[in-house]
Amino acid sequence: MTKAALVTGATGQDGRYLVDLLRRHGYIVHAQSRRAPLPCAVDDGIRWHVGDLASGAFLEQLIAETQPDEIYNLAAVSRPIMSWQVPRENAEINAFLPQNICELVLKHKPAARIFQASSSDIFGDGFNERQNEHTHCVPKSPYGVAKLYSHRIIGAYRKQYGIHACSGILFNHESPYRPLSFVSQKIAYAAAAAASGLKDTPELDERGRPILSDGKLLLGDLGVRRDFGFAGDYAEVMHMILQHPMADDYVIGTGEDHSIQEFCELAFQTVGLDWTHYVSVDPKLIRKTDSHYTHADPGKLRSVFNWRPKVMFPELVATMVEAQVKRVREEMALQRSCSSGMKLT
Repeated sequence: MTKAALVTGATGQDGRYLVDLLRRHGYIVHAQSRRAPLPCAVDDGIRWHVGDLASGAFLEQLIAETQPDEIYNLAAVSRPIMSWQVPRENAEINAFLPQNICELVLKHKPAARIFQASSSDIFGDGFNERQNEHTHCVPKSPYGVAKLYSHRIIGAYRKQYGIHACSGILFNHESPYRPLSFVSQKIAYAAAAAASGLKDTPELDERGRPILSDGKLLLGDLGVRRDFGFAGDYAEVMHMILQHPMADDYVIGTGEDHSIQEFCELAFQTVGLDWTHYVSVDPKLIRKTDSHYTHADPGKLRSVFNWRPKVMFPELVATMVEAQVKRVREEMALQRSCSSGMKLT
């Protein structure tokens, strides 16, 4: 029998990889987004549902009508720094939405399996050891606090009602689909722009400045270390976790950590440049509540599923930079074409 899956937050990087994977597996895929998808996505067989998940009526209709066998809740206010700016929305989506999904599953489809995208931000900071499913949680931002609530509530509903609900504690995961608001993609974009001869980029940072301004990329603490994985690998893990007969929670990470400086080194090296000529530290960009060290211990995931990441750090960085090189050069060619057309007229 063909299974139906519901993916919330389906236009994000994780959603794009997961939806593609589910389609390859023959699922009927229902994809939720707050905004209408790009025209190229409408004719690909995906059943799109546009609406706000904070609306109880929309969420109930979505689950009642789609009757999904599997629900992948990827919807989130996705950046910790943004959670300070929209604390109420952060609480509604990151904390209470997963609980509402559990309630509606009990009401409309008790046999449905739920995957909740949890986050390594639930751990907070101050840990020198690798983080696993038993690491003490001391979140430092509204994002981390809300994600910890949803992580715990999934476990509580699993124990209380016996529903098949799982959390994946996702460490940093990147891809060419990562938005430019994330530091990984800023670095990849800046390297591509510098290699293309740009001094000032059309794309702006969160302060409204060109990401590459006067030939410089301004960053915060280069010593921050992260466990960087590939979003496509993690989408496969999400699906794999829900196929297991026993519901449980898993840390999802590579087991390696790399600094922001290492990311810069590899990114600029990919295009044959020395990162030190293009990257500067701006103390104003150093975040007071940022976690300075994340390093996953995916031992449980490896033990249960024999899982290993396919894409490791050097390949991940190179892939992101190469995608940005293509993007920047296409945009420059389009700009030249438009300029030529204007002169001819």
